Amino acid sequence: ISLGSAKNGCILLSLLFFYDIFWVFGTEVMVEVAKNLDAPIKVVFPMDFIENGIFGSNFAMLGLGDIVLPGVFIALLLRYDVSKGENSNLYFYAGFVAYILGLAMTIGVLTIFNAAQPALLYLVPTCVGIPLLVSLIKGEFSSVIAYDEETKEETSPDEKKEE
Repeated sequence: ISLGSAKNGCILLSLLFFYDIFWVFGTEVMVEVAKNLDAPIKVVFPMDFIENGIFGSNFAMLGLGDIVLPGVFIALLLRYDVSKGENSNLYFYAGFVAYILGLAMTIGVLTIFNAAQPALLYLVPTCVGIPLLVSLIKGEFSSVIAYDEETKEETSPDEKKEE
């Protein structure tokens, strides 16, 4: 699975940000489907783990899309790092740490308010925002946003020999 470009990834995640907020806060559909659908599309974990351990009875859910979609964007950041040829995975690590931070925020808000939360409400701003902030600080913002996996940036040495 590939987003094609960083711009596409930012747009897709931004649209899903609003989609997730609408379906969780605006309707009961997402919560009802998540509770009643018995399929491998969610990760369930006990919210009362501290009191009851693995035998907790108050569960929270994380949808498969909350894991896969930011993960695809983070994988794109890794491909960008590799394409630079600098032997640095700065943007991948920034995205990975941002995902962990966003997930911690989601779980924190779930615990405090004891109500369904759209995970992408916390994951998108961190997973997109933090790597873009890093790119602004490093002066590489335009390069990151312009990154496109489909575009060959330059001809490889092997291809030059064939010419």
